[in-house]
Amino acid sequence: MSDAAAQVGLPPVTPEVDHKEGKGRGRAFLGIPVVGWMFLFFAIPYTLLFLQSLWKPTAFGVSHNWNLENYKLVFFGDALSGNIYIPTLLRSLKVGALVTIFATTLAFPIAYLLAFKIRNSRTRLVLYVLVIVPLWASYLLRAYAWKVILGQNGLFASVLDQVGLANTFLSNLLYSQSAVVITMTHIFTPFMILTIYAVLERLPPSLIEASKDLGVGRFKTFFTLVVPLALPGVIAGATFTMGLSTGDFVAPQLVGGPHDVMIANQVYSQFGATNNWPLGSAIAFVLLGFVAILVALSTQAERREQL
Repeated sequence: MSDAAAQVGLPPVTPEVDHKEGKGRGRAFLGIPVVGWMFLFFAIPYTLLFLQSLWKPTAFGVSHNWNLENYKLVFFGDALSGNIYIPTLLRSLKVGALVTIFATTLAFPIAYLLAFKIRNSRTRLVLYVLVIVPLWASYLLRAYAWKVILGQNGLFASVLDQVGLANTFLSNLLYSQSAVVITMTHIFTPFMILTIYAVLERLPPSLIEASKDLGVGRFKTFFTLVVPLALPGVIAGATFTMGLSTGDFVAPQLVGGPHDVMIANQVYSQFGATNNWPLGSAIAFVLLGFVAILVALSTQAERREQL
């Protein structure tokens, strides 16, 4: 075909197949940095973490004696101290679930307000900036701020004193599980707002208008139309919040009490004061497994919603 075109003075015709193959090679080439990054900073560290969890700690370091004793200790405990890791993991999952529920409850109305109720673009931009401003501050700073607010001489204690509730249970929130939940709810709510708003923003307002034209009430429209369509954003935000709050150790360390230790604090202790890196690796890998199960379930739920 190209020879015939050359004889009549036309430019040679490039086959479409070669063009597609070139585009495929270009995409593969662009994916090399991503794959390399994932391999270098995720696959290798996780592999080393898993291998270390199979080793045995000794008085002078680590013995490369392959065994599953660390995982047995995590799941079944020992005769001396019993099982302390699974209850700690369940406590962490409970705190993560509470944070996710409260963050979703606070985030959905704000995201709905930003998406549908505020018509002025400048006002919407101001509120959007107010949502993301807390993310500009350090995580540690925000957690420490709640330690000051909930302290005996903090703002919350002053308010309780003014309304006559100084000697109630509310005055003892600091160094409790409630303080941990409050702190992490404040920290992770902006992420929930952003993920839900990203979904609600793409919903055409004509759907809601059509629902109103058909005589459907506001509450029924909200629960039968808006909420189901917003579920992918809710699931994504809940997965993000649940995973991060379950594995958090800064907030429990700052505002939690001695009975509010979470699983990440156990990992920190094993790698720090206890100097038992194999056991710490096993605990971390078990936590990673639970997070992987959570991500798999949320991905499956998102696919069902899309269908």
